[in-house]
Amino acid sequence: MNNTFALVMVDMGGVLALHTDSSMEKRLLQDFGIESYSSFSEIDPSLVDVLQEHSKNNITEAQMWEQFTLKTGIVVPPYKGSLWAKYFKPDLDEAMLGLLRELKEKGFRIVCATNTEPAHYEHHKAMDHYAVFDTVYASCEMGKAKPEPEFFTHILEAEAVLPRQVLFIDDYAINCEAAAGLGIHAYRYTDPADLRWALYDLGMIQ
Repeated sequence: MNNTFALVMVDMGGVLALHTDSSMEKRLLQDFGIESYSSFSEIDPSLVDVLQEHSKNNITEAQMWEQFTLKTGIVVPPYKGSLWAKYFKPDLDEAMLGLLRELKEKGFRIVCATNTEPAHYEHHKAMDHYAVFDTVYASCEMGKAKPEPEFFTHILEAEAVLPRQVLFIDDYAINCEAAAGLGIHAYRYTDPADLRWALYDLGMIQ
């Protein structure tokens, strides 16, 4: 077994959870009567920063929607509960879940390294979606989010590992580039089959 890596950091949405924010944003925009855009960033690129602030729990969901309206002029219809959670009902990718279990059986420590909003974080916890992980590092709990270097250094310090001892798996190139810039071995995720081959090449599974 490859003993190079002491820690495997895994993203949640788009990797283990079959969910992307862009698909949810499209459905919300349709609720708002907007059919010509598929994501918030298409309307105003600065909304990415607003969403990032919410994922770090620096602003509440209500404040996020207030800023959304200020920037776009789109009136958000009233909704009882969390709009951000309205269409959030992700399933887990069973093939990816099985692969993570294999790594755990090989003795690797597996942690979740996720950008997530409070509503989504609570949903995953309630559904026991984080059960495969040894622990979870969530942006809304940390106050730091990918691709900020502080997100990664926080985990490195908490886990007491060096960057070269870490394998990071994420579906966003910008996050992988940020991790690699710190000396972390980053793998951009596409599907479980490709990841399995990558782990085989690294000598982590047989």
